[in-house]
Amino acid sequence: MTAPPMLAARLAAVSLRYRHTVALADVQLDLPAACIVGLIGPDGVGKSSLLALIAGARRIQSGTVETLGGSMVDRRHRERVCPRIAYMPQGLGRNLYASLSVAENLDFFGRLFALEHRARSRRIDELLQATGLAEFPNRPVGQLSGGMKQKLGLCCALIHDPDLLILDEPTTGIDPLSRRQFWELIGQIRARRPGMSVLVATGYFDEAERFDRLVAMNAGRVLAAGTPAMLKSRLGATRLEEAYARLTGATDLGDADQAVGAAARTAARDIAIEARGLTRRFGSFLAVDHIDLSIARGEIFGFVGPNGCGKTTTMKMLTGLLPANDGGARLFGQPVAAGNIALRSRVGFMSQSFSLYTELTVRQNLELHAHLFHLPRERIGQRIAALVAQFGLADYLEQSAEHVPLGVRQRLSLAVAVIHEPELLILDEPTSGVDPAARNRFWRLLTRLARERAVTIFISTHFMNEAERCDRIALMYEGRVLAQGPPVEITRNAGAATLEDAFIAHIERVALPRRAPIVPAGSSANKRGADTARVAKPGFTFGRHGAN
Repeated sequence: MTAPPMLAARLAAVSLRYRHTVALADVQLDLPAACIVGLIGPDGVGKSSLLALIAGARRIQSGTVETLGGSMVDRRHRERVCPRIAYMPQGLGRNLYASLSVAENLDFFGRLFALEHRARSRRIDELLQATGLAEFPNRPVGQLSGGMKQKLGLCCALIHDPDLLILDEPTTGIDPLSRRQFWELIGQIRARRPGMSVLVATGYFDEAERFDRLVAMNAGRVLAAGTPAMLKSRLGATRLEEAYARLTGATDLGDADQAVGAAARTAARDIAIEARGLTRRFGSFLAVDHIDLSIARGEIFGFVGPNGCGKTTTMKMLTGLLPANDGGARLFGQPVAAGNIALRSRVGFMSQSFSLYTELTVRQNLELHAHLFHLPRERIGQRIAALVAQFGLADYLEQSAEHVPLGVRQRLSLAVAVIHEPELLILDEPTSGVDPAARNRFWRLLTRLARERAVTIFISTHFMNEAERCDRIALMYEGRVLAQGPPVEITRNAGAATLEDAFIAHIERVALPRRAPIVPAGSSANKRGADTARVAKPGFTFGRHGAN
């Protein structure tokens, strides 16, 4: 008789509510052990809630949750099993202490899991070498980049050799090179500890392709489970993103990029945005480092880079919301100045956090912004009706902005940004966390605005497939623009197969010369400790509470 497969976790009839919001609805799910299982879907579908229940970080309201062979309702089982679980919550550095240094965070977690001094020291050195953090043991967490925070968060999670590693969107917002290094590190760990189970939530569908099994979620429910190949084959899709869209019943699966990528048409146009030597410092921190930009009227220009690289700061300087320390910018030929109301009225700005009043209805948000932008009273009704039709908001007019789906809230934010018919639209990561079909519809709206109404669109993103839809892009990293041009041209000039590979090549040219030579783990230099040893590739051996 064949033994039943080992499970990392099992959920039966699990439901969870946050007041009136249903986070999980009657979830039935078996998650196999000794492999990487990915939960896929946009923000708000229940991924984080499900992982928190499995980790024992959230109280079970109804149903059964079993983790590593026992019920998480049983206090004694929780006490036995929680030391075997490592949980890395969503958000850059959420499991870290910002006021402590890199080494102090690791030491704290080592003490928390009762590692004795010698084993703890070996383990910390080992993890610092493996993740390239050996150069920065004394740097406070608050001064780390997003990628470094995620690597340190992973180190803290792995300090005690867990049997179950739970990662909630661990690579969201970090640069492509750090994402690649992160998963290479996970691969090295699993190669040495094949029995370790890994549960990952992600919004990156290209990332999910590498996982052993996937669980597709939407609206608190499990839509499908299986290998990436099985899901794509079952749904007749060539890409995982397309398969997910079909699972959710989306019918608008056409490629928005077919109408985009017309950079040649922008060559002879007037300049909408021009920046020369634009620089911004916050104390001793150089957030934007003497960047130059030139964006034509009617162009879709993408600002591509990880969280914290300076995209938002640059956009705020271009709208007059933040003064530059050096250099300057011009919009439509006029210098940017905070007091130039006439110039700012020609610009629509959509921030990362959505510029909406959540307690107001969709209609009230539109009406309020129409008044704020001083639209003539006799035009307001007509303008709102046109936007409702254009952005598909008719079914949501009387609902509060807080309770409409994320994709609808995104379209409402765009409608609010263009209600005064601006000539320039600045969008700061507007599609983060929304589902593929909603992102596709959003890009169709942007394309129409640019092509039919000659609206200049300056959009920031850390999704490479969105960057490929732009006429031209600027790759930004640590406050600097590494390359500018049409996506195809940047990829070709870098001799890369994909835009992501091209971005990584540019980052490596900048980042690697600043690093000391790699010291292999186990070499004589490595034995001298973290003060002399520098960046080592992942290549270490794990044992229970110590190095083997």
